[in-house]
Amino acid sequence: MDLYTLTDTFLPKDVIDEFVSAIWTERYYSAGDVQLVVPATPSNIEKLTPGTFLALRGTKEVMYLHTQSIEERLMTILGSSLIEFLNNRLVWFKNPDYNPSDENSPKIVDFTLDQPNAKKPGEFISYVVDKMVIHPVPMTGTGYTDFQNVVNLDWPYETIEHLELGDTDTSGTAKRLTIPTGPLYDGIVHLAQQEGVGLSLYLDSATIDEGYVLKFKTYKGVDHTTGSAYPLVRLVPDMDSLSDLKEIRSNADYKNVIYVWYKGKLYTRYAEPTLPKPEGFARRVMVTDAEGEPVGRKVTIYGGVLQRWTEYVVGPDEILAFIDQNAKDALANHNYIRAIDGQTSPNNDYKYGVNYGLGDVIELKGITGLITKSRVTEYIRSQDKSGEREYPTIAVINPEAGT
Repeated sequence: MDLYTLTDTFLPKDVIDEFVSAIWTERYYSAGDVQLVVPATPSNIEKLTPGTFLALRGTKEVMYLHTQSIEERLMTILGSSLIEFLNNRLVWFKNPDYNPSDENSPKIVDFTLDQPNAKKPGEFISYVVDKMVIHPVPMTGTGYTDFQNVVNLDWPYETIEHLELGDTDTSGTAKRLTIPTGPLYDGIVHLAQQEGVGLSLYLDSATIDEGYVLKFKTYKGVDHTTGSAYPLVRLVPDMDSLSDLKEIRSNADYKNVIYVWYKGKLYTRYAEPTLPKPEGFARRVMVTDAEGEPVGRKVTIYGGVLQRWTEYVVGPDEILAFIDQNAKDALANHNYIRAIDGQTSPNNDYKYGVNYGLGDVIELKGITGLITKSRVTEYIRSQDKSGEREYPTIAVINPEAGT
């Protein structure tokens, strides 16, 4: 592994070639991380202090080192990819319906885009990042700039220098999306996992003359499964493309009937609503308390001539959508497990970065003949005394229900 530190302007600085072990992990939905174990020499302590940028030849991802610990003359260094640093910035949006005359009217609210301004998930995430750390706009108006009531952040210092929007995923459909007030990284990662969108904040370029450019992007992996428009990628143990194979099937925690309890009323939802309702030993039931509250729809109320105001109304449709989401979440956490796990063999026909990449959907075939669609959620590079290894982590998606 060719590891090296970077200057504050992201130019190469010190080569790191004296390590006991190194693990470099990149992820689809969230921040990657790095762990180095090196001799605790004065030189290494100085090179790898918290706050140092670390790069690896062959990838545009950059790690930000944050922890250094020493024990028995060995030093362990931990770091995360740049996108995790967004937890040091806030989601902080003005309430578009703030009423200065109402002391209970909040000035800052969770940010929502609904029709006709709704965006697709990748577009929405990029929009939020742009408005918080790339092109923030100070809030104006009564209650936002008054000396006694300032709620603006110190916006010029919230921007991340030389950060731009890169590619933005435009797949899917535009719909109502919300991100809560709070740490920016936590908010966008939750949305990314919920919507299946990949995230990356990477070093696009760096030169002495022109400086550096960081880019934030959202993206979707390519579907390499049977029937898709892209070449099939199927890892099979008999063809030596999949090693260290582990296969499991279990219905120990499987549920197919969810009762959702909300405000004194019970709502029934089924895992397979289009099939006959399960009975006898095929019926597997659980009850769950609804978490959160329904999101109201924005409506304009007309009170007379030239009188109108906006309210958020929770009606039957909003309640049912809320119940459906609670049931969906509960079913996802109590699914029938049909999983295959393994590592790609170094000599297989499918090469990472050539035939498939991070976030792509491929097929795994187990010894039992089970074929599952799986997403490449991580790519790990490691090196220790036994040599270098590179392999993806592959997670089964949409496992089939069973009994």
